[in-house]
Amino acid sequence: MTTRAPLRRCPMTRRRAPRECPRGLEIRGLGNGEELTRAARLAALLLAAALLAGCEGDTTPRVAPPHLRFAETAVDFGRLPQGVPIEHAFPFSNDGGAPLTITQVRVACDCQASVVGSGDVPPGGQGVVQAHCDTSTAPGPQRRTVTVYSNDPAQRSALLVLTGTVALEAAADPPRLYLGPVPPAAERLREVALHAGNDALRFVGASSAAPQLSVGIVDGADGRELHVGTALDAPPGPFTAVIRVQTTSPLRPLIEVPVAGIIDPGAVVKKSE
Repeated sequence: MTTRAPLRRCPMTRRRAPRECPRGLEIRGLGNGEELTRAARLAALLLAAALLAGCEGDTTPRVAPPHLRFAETAVDFGRLPQGVPIEHAFPFSNDGGAPLTITQVRVACDCQASVVGSGDVPPGGQGVVQAHCDTSTAPGPQRRTVTVYSNDPAQRSALLVLTGTVALEAAADPPRLYLGPVPPAAERLREVALHAGNDALRFVGASSAAPQLSVGIVDGADGRELHVGTALDAPPGPFTAVIRVQTTSPLRPLIEVPVAGIIDPGAVVKKSE
């Protein structure tokens, strides 16, 4: 029996047969590597599209907030006679994209201001703030202000300014009095200076219906003065009253001086101010 020697194989030339794909997974015309590469590319494209959509977020257009804009915020009314009121209309508009609401209008003493009509203004709508200031008690240079508050997030308040001069006709200085606690039968508690706008004007008398007060006009060092005291039988307790000063002016025939105080029999008379 002849024994054959085993064949020797070189390790460098050893080859393995390719593995066969399981049946049912092989696609005719395409190798498995090519099909997997195409599927990976498709998945990458789908993932990129999803990420891009996430970055874009909500594409709904944003609505601009309300914006209050006045056509003018400062006005010089020039020169007015005393007693003629300062009146001016400040037009405004809503330049934003949401409804504007005027929440409050504030003024200083002797002034009034309000929104004409509704304080709710739609986008593109318009409105008016009307200002009215009394000039009877404050002659001379004027600066009156009106502050308008709204829901405009960029400016919660807008300042409107009225400037000018009120020509003196006839005035009391100070224009109102607070006496505080005072005893009865005090002849001279306060002096009020009386100013005339021309040499022809005269202050001819003073009176008050309040039983607590005693009033009169005298000649002072700088002109006529109103002297204010308490009556002999002034009833005790707090009171408010008005002193009326008569003049020869056709524009200001009557000057009214409000007075408040407390009649206290135990009060000490203070030196006249």
